[in-house]
This record gives sequence, structure tokens and C-alpha cells, in this order.
Amino acid sequence: MNCKLIGILFITIIATSCKSQDKPADFDYGRVENNRYVNHFFECEITLPKDWIIQTKEQLENLAKTGKALIAGDDANMNAVVKASEVNVANLLAVYQFERGSAVEYNPSIMLVAENVKNFPGIKNGSDYLFQARKMLGQSQIKYDHLDEQFGKEAINGTDFYTMNAEVHVRDLDINQIYYSTVLKGFTFNMIISFINDQQKQDLLKAINSTKFKN
Repeated sequence: MNCKLIGILFITIIATSCKSQDKPADFDYGRVENNRYVNHFFECEITLPKDWIIQTKEQLENLAKTGKALIAGDDANMNAVVKASEVNVANLLAVYQFERGSAVEYNPSIMLVAENVKNFPGIKNGSDYLFQARKMLGQSQIKYDHLDEQFGKEAINGTDFYTMNAEVHVRDLDINQIYYSTVLKGFTFNMIISFINDQQKQDLLKAINSTKFKN
């Protein structure tokens, strides 16, 4: 499978409202050092799978543009929401097991996305955010076969995340995703893993479970 579609499905926890909010001047998109993603704004680090492919900022922006176009399609209202989200949303990281376009059945990935929710006092935790994200994904042009209605809760090294499982069928593949969301410093911090089998899932969960925040 040519994995051009990967990224279309995975940078899509977008926009809970059409209002915009600038990112703070000291906002840090993070960087990767020795297989570790480090972000000083969120004061976190994640150990990534060795030799996986880190997307450049330009590649990440292109993935986001493609994903937003697929989510909105020809729906004018959805396009307006997606356009407004560009101010709010920071695409922090995209990591694939293989180079995009490699001759593999599927290219598993980890995505990190942050969204400014300071103007939305009703979003107090990851569950509140996933509720809004689920609603938007359900209205998108991509038809998910499953989106959790009840969200799980998982503590990762002392930080509480809420989780949502999703499934979508694409080109004879059943793609699974797990969305992780928490609220930090007025932002939601979201991690999305995507996979098609148990081995890929275990490799991705190892990275997710290495996530540590200083606070």
C-alpha cells in the first residue's frame, strides 16, 4: 500500500470552535535528540522507537494540509471550522516506522498535536476535548467504522490522559487508532497512534508509555 493516505487520518483532532487564539511567544514545537522528543514548553519528553523516520516541519505542514482537505471535503461549514483551527492547532511531531512511500503494507505512526483551549473553560480535561473531537470526526468526510462513545482514563507516569479508540477501513486495511488527550498550560496535548496489527501496537504503546512530564 502506498501510504500517501497516512497523515490524512491522523492529524485530525482539529478545532472545537471558530474562534482563534494566538500561541504564546515562548511556545516550543519541540525537537528530537537521540530518539527522544523533548518539548520545553510542555516540559515533557518521549522516547521514540529507534530508527523511525521523523517528519520535517515542512512535511508535517503538508500532511496537515492534506488531512484538513480530506476532513472538510466540499462542506463549506466544515472548511470554515478547519480554516479557523489553523491558528489554534500546533502540529508538534509526526513519526513513521518507514519512509513515506515505502513498499510496506502499512506504515504505523505517532502524531503529537496541541490545541489552545484557554478560551473554552468547559474543556477541563482530555475527556471534554475528546468529546468535541469525536463529534467533529463523526461529521467529517472520512467515515469511521468505530469511535468510542465512552472514553478510557490512563495514568502515564503520573499524568492522566483520556483515551479514545477509533477504527477505519481504507483500501482493504482495517486501521486502528488510539487518541490520548490531556490538558496542560491552557492547551490540550494529544498523542495519536495508528497501526494494523498487535506488533505495531506494542511498539507504539512502548513509546506512549515512556511519556514523562516534569510537573
